[in-house]
Amino acid sequence: MLIQWMLKGAALLVIVFPGFSFAQSAMEVDEQSLLSAFVSYTDLRISDVQQSLDILASTAEAKSVDWEEMKALLDGYQQANGGSLIVWFLRPDGTYYTVNNGLMKVKLSDRGYFPELMSGRKVVGSVVVSKSTGKRSAIIAVPIQDGNKVVGAIGASLFLDGLADQVGFALASQTGMGFFALTTTGQIALEKMSGRNLPGPRELGSEAFKQVTDKMLANSSGETHYVFANVAKRVIYRTSPLTQWKFAITFSTSQQK
Repeated sequence: MLIQWMLKGAALLVIVFPGFSFAQSAMEVDEQSLLSAFVSYTDLRISDVQQSLDILASTAEAKSVDWEEMKALLDGYQQANGGSLIVWFLRPDGTYYTVNNGLMKVKLSDRGYFPELMSGRKVVGSVVVSKSTGKRSAIIAVPIQDGNKVVGAIGASLFLDGLADQVGFALASQTGMGFFALTTTGQIALEKMSGRNLPGPRELGSEAFKQVTDKMLANSSGETHYVFANVAKRVIYRTSPLTQWKFAITFSTSQQK
């Protein structure tokens, strides 16, 4: 299933800008098309997981809300994704099971997305540090319902570092070019800056970068600038219609003295 998604992503990049190749320099591609590909490629991956979870949540195994009944089904989906995510089943009391570890000792009831999920709404793109793996993850989860009553949920924690690597490969990012995505609260969701990680905007201690972050969060799309590690950066950005994340691609413009 992961291979199938990557093939979809490759096909999407060709559709977004015909003639694009993975080895092609970013300078040879229209910048806005590159940004569109970044948003679309990421949204495709997240929506693919969401659609799969919708199907899983509708099965008799899931509706049984019996872990032993559904475990094999969830395990099959997790294995099909090649280690890019973990799958879990959540009960209304906050206790949950993962495919790898079974019943966990901690609960998810303290997560910000928990009330939303238990009220019957889907969760798409909440960023957390996973309690079961310790990895930064995007949460995608769908409720299991018995009539109008939520009796549980099936979710996936999609590992963001791995997703960033896949995006970087697909975009063929070059020296001087980077990308990042911010959640609606200003958290870093995805990041890659010319082979070096970019600290979270609120952690840089840079008033200039904080202003960039604030501008991005306040606008749906645009262009802005900042200085990082003595290098002037130009930033183009836009909002994902799926997650509402702010996606940005950066280009180095000049070395600061």
